[in-house]
Amino acid sequence: MYKIAFKFCFILFAIVFASSCKEKNQEVNEKLILNKDSFSLALENQFNRWTVLVCQDQLMYMDTLKTFYKGRNYKPMWWDAILGDSAAWANLENTFKYSEQHGMDYRYYYLPLVDYYRKKIPLLSTQDSAFKIMTELELIISNSMLRMYKDIANGRSNPKTVYGYIYMLPRNNWKRMDYADFLTTPDKPIFLEQIHKNDTTYQELLKVMKYYVAKKENEQSKAVDFSGYPKIVLGDSAPVIQQIITRLKQRKIPDEEILEIADTMVYTKELQVQIKKLQSKNNLTPDGIMGYKTYRLINSTPNDKIDQVKANLERQRWFTEKQKPPYVYINLAEYTAYMHWQDSIKNMKVCIGKNLPDNYDALVKQYTDSGWLYKLPKNMETPQIASKITYIVLNPTWTVPYSIIKNEMWWNMVKDPTYLKRKGFNVFRGKTQVNSDTINWRNVNRNAIPYTIVEKPGPGNSLGTVKYMFNNPFSIYLHDTPNKSAFRLTQRAVSHGCVRLEKPLEFGEFLMQNSKKYNADDFRIMMGYAPLDEERLKDYDPLDSLASIQKIKTTQSLHIETSMPLYLDYRTVYFEEGWKLRFAYDIYDQNKLIIKEMDRM
Repeated sequence: MYKIAFKFCFILFAIVFASSCKEKNQEVNEKLILNKDSFSLALENQFNRWTVLVCQDQLMYMDTLKTFYKGRNYKPMWWDAILGDSAAWANLENTFKYSEQHGMDYRYYYLPLVDYYRKKIPLLSTQDSAFKIMTELELIISNSMLRMYKDIANGRSNPKTVYGYIYMLPRNNWKRMDYADFLTTPDKPIFLEQIHKNDTTYQELLKVMKYYVAKKENEQSKAVDFSGYPKIVLGDSAPVIQQIITRLKQRKIPDEEILEIADTMVYTKELQVQIKKLQSKNNLTPDGIMGYKTYRLINSTPNDKIDQVKANLERQRWFTEKQKPPYVYINLAEYTAYMHWQDSIKNMKVCIGKNLPDNYDALVKQYTDSGWLYKLPKNMETPQIASKITYIVLNPTWTVPYSIIKNEMWWNMVKDPTYLKRKGFNVFRGKTQVNSDTINWRNVNRNAIPYTIVEKPGPGNSLGTVKYMFNNPFSIYLHDTPNKSAFRLTQRAVSHGCVRLEKPLEFGEFLMQNSKKYNADDFRIMMGYAPLDEERLKDYDPLDSLASIQKIKTTQSLHIETSMPLYLDYRTVYFEEGWKLRFAYDIYDQNKLIIKEMDRM
């Protein structure tokens, strides 16, 4: 896995050595006597002209190293290893290879070219030519060491580079870098182990990584060819079913019980039970129907799991620390919201934004090539955000986004002039309300609609009876929904970017625990529900208009005096109660983005 930058370095190194070996037009037969003190002087001089170093663009820690080496009078760190001491070099290699336990590729840091040229040093004809290469190797190794240290501590990649503007979680777990302590410590793996020793999630992920690395070494099963079988359902008969059973048995998935399944070419109920378990364990709808997503699971390899764990180790290095309870944490990949209150945790299902279409990249290219705004494809994926819920809107209206009007409502309005009125929508031109019955939508430019469409409040409103607002640049929020059927799905990426709550009333009650002005029963009454407190229930009259707290029937905002911290995160490997391991189907296909960025040298 040589990257372009290092191929370039290879050529430069080759030129250096070719020219060095030609200083004397004869074969070198004697080993040079190299003095460490003289080398220190050469190293100091190298720093004074470091801008002309071979591969200097890769040496991102040169200023740090200059301070470090100056503090030790330019005494080398890797003298023995560079000169060929096998024990010293083995120790250096093992240090770099330790990075693999954290999901890194040691070749990110241990450059094979370094070893190659280290062996060339004894063949050089002069001390100057040897020191020229040795000082460069010294600095390259030290720089790589610091890069590995930083990557394990705080992440190899930058989430802003991976995700762009849709990632707004804080890097509030950034570890302070003790560069000098790390370089001088005799046992660097032990030093690195201490970085995340108190992060239980990180430690559990390391165990999972170790497990799948060992499983990879024993992998023998072959992928199943599903071409010609777009879907397999109960009762189907096909030779490929026998191949499926064989692969599942070889890999013992979903668990040991698969070994009891009879070998057959028929999709039996017994096999269906195992397929449902496999689907459920990976957050797929457990319908027992084998299709594209289930095929991916069947053909997945330990490498696929390793990459998934790698991506989530990287996520954990990016962001681990949340505020002390109370707070709300939503794992988008799990479709679950967790409400943390002191020592208790409640959870509920959520629906999130739709994943990108398979042809999204092609649509983006089409937009880029044309320059036409109306061709800009809509990204409905829910972003990753840290914010605070500041107020609640009861009986909300819904201003329909332009993209939905154009792409989803347009033809209904053209076919049925009464559509908007029947569905409870008001139409505005500027601030003036317009009678929708008077609009001939066929004569309105679909790509330049001059109207704003607002859905009236009420039980049938798309936002339901309540929405929870938090500051963000994407105009998204948490809200109720009249369509509860989506919560029965396993994969709930169905919204236009906002997060739908399974139990919006319970969520509001949770928020009121953090209020000095209102409590959970106040919120229930405002929403039109009876209080839970027995004493208060005795005096409760839903028709009492004189009550200090009564049902709110119009659109009103309710401000929260103490805002509630909110985290929208995306983890495809997570742990349930008791540290039970779960893999979530990567509905946004984000793991590969992280791995791709990590693999950049």
